[in-house]
Amino acid sequence: MGPMSNVRRIESMENLVQDAVTRGAKLLTGGKSRGQVGFFWEPTILTDVSEDSEIMLVEPFGPLVPIIAFDSLEEVILKANSLPYGLAAYVFTRSEKTTEMLVESLESGGIAVNSAAPVPSDLPYGGFKDSGYGYEGGIEGVEAYLHKKLVSLA
Repeated sequence: MGPMSNVRRIESMENLVQDAVTRGAKLLTGGKSRGQVGFFWEPTILTDVSEDSEIMLVEPFGPLVPIIAFDSLEEVILKANSLPYGLAAYVFTRSEKTTEMLVESLESGGIAVNSAAPVPSDLPYGGFKDSGYGYEGGIEGVEAYLHKKLVSLA
């Protein structure tokens, strides 16, 4: 795991953790910057996170995982799709039926099942909703930088 991009990202992580804990979340691990040099943030897990916590409303762009309880898969889908973001979703399950339902229903540009591995660079990847426009990776990522020209010969 590498460093954050700048000090503002560290400050953002601090604010997200503090807000969640103030609203009743439990800090399971991490929750602070690491070291005196660079912009490193410890991988952080929060449990019992309130739905009105800022971490539940924004894309953190850092190693911060909020965990909430749910009663049904339908509730998970509604909560996940209620935000204006849809960059990535991570699903951990042993059920093929659950996998199929989530892959079909989640409004996300990328869905990793039983993995947290990054997307291979040779595959197109783009977010849904406010999580980005266009694609990166694969030929689709290159095409965004090209100007196409139509030539008609007679």
